Amino acid sequence: MEIMSIGPVAGGPEQLDKEMRSVASRLPGDKLAILYLPEDVNHIAYLRAAQEGLGGPVVGATTGGAAFTERGVTRDQPVAAVIGGAGVDFKVGVAMGLDTNPVANIAAGVRPIVEAARGYANRNHALITLADPFACDGESLLSAVADAVPPHWRLFGGTAGDGWNFSGVKLFAQGEVFDNAAVMIGLFSDAAPSLATRHGWCAAEGSEELTVTRMEGNRLITLNDQPAAAVYSGELTRLGLMSSDDEPMSAMAKHELGAKTVFGNELKIRAPLGVDDDGSVRLASSLPVGTLVRVVTADPDRLIGAATELSRRALHPFQGAAVRGALVFDCAARLQLLGDRYDEQVAAFMGGRNFPMVGMACYGEIARFGGSIEGFHNTTAVMAAW
Repeated sequence: MEIMSIGPVAGGPEQLDKEMRSVASRLPGDKLAILYLPEDVNHIAYLRAAQEGLGGPVVGATTGGAAFTERGVTRDQPVAAVIGGAGVDFKVGVAMGLDTNPVANIAAGVRPIVEAARGYANRNHALITLADPFACDGESLLSAVADAVPPHWRLFGGTAGDGWNFSGVKLFAQGEVFDNAAVMIGLFSDAAPSLATRHGWCAAEGSEELTVTRMEGNRLITLNDQPAAAVYSGELTRLGLMSSDDEPMSAMAKHELGAKTVFGNELKIRAPLGVDDDGSVRLASSLPVGTLVRVVTADPDRLIGAATELSRRALHPFQGAAVRGALVFDCAARLQLLGDRYDEQVAAFMGGRNFPMVGMACYGEIARFGGSIEGFHNTTAVMAAW
């Protein structure tokens, strides 16, 4: 198995076609590309150019404001990872209609992947998922994916973004552009990915515990028996994290809600995706009623330190060995807080080494492996390295 990175690509679809052709000429066997695009470009033109240049399937998603390779970060250009070479095969599935019946539709989308995997029983099995965060609850998404595959499979991926507009995302597969969907990629490879997660966020100083008193799906209706948006905004204002001139959704998305877990001091973070007219807050995933949450935050040094620790963990198995490549799914909230220092975090993902790396800022992160309980994340960076 080999991973090659493409981009950031200037020059439009024509240049992407050329770079795909160059990679395809150097990589033997069947190939698959994962393409990340800004939300405000001609997606179908880039998708067709990538497919024609590669001569193989292309999947992907719009980003939460940035994508990157080991060569740098871009906010307005495509990047791609090309996977191929000896020792790897793959199968793509698409689940439509996530807002109506996510369990059944994801099972249908994953079924051909699981069937294909039976032909590669002696290889390592992993499933990458890219999904629409507005279509269904993140925990429901992960649960449906996990139930559809054998328990030993490694699961990772992320939900698409739309440049911090919170209005709608796009997914790419089978030559088409989708929303309200999930795209799944089964990888059957000669090596298992080394997976690690890290977020580096903590409760904001002086923040108070707030009780989740009513949830409907992933809609947070009330905190402390009061309209959730009003309580949340009031806490942000009290902490000096939001002013009267700030748009509430933007402030909430940078200072999310952290819930206590059974994993020591580690917090489960839940990202807001919108504020509804009734004063409820749409979260990336649900929280049980009775959960105690606090506003969380992080400064750039903590986030870059977390990225450094993430790469240390993910790359530890490769001491004295080459890293074939890595895929990174990074929360868009980290991009917002890091601002001009985002390049420093991307450099930290490399851990002082040189290898192909491709990643994007997304609205939710997936990582379940080794029987872990937690699997859907926010504000987190996920790294899969081979």
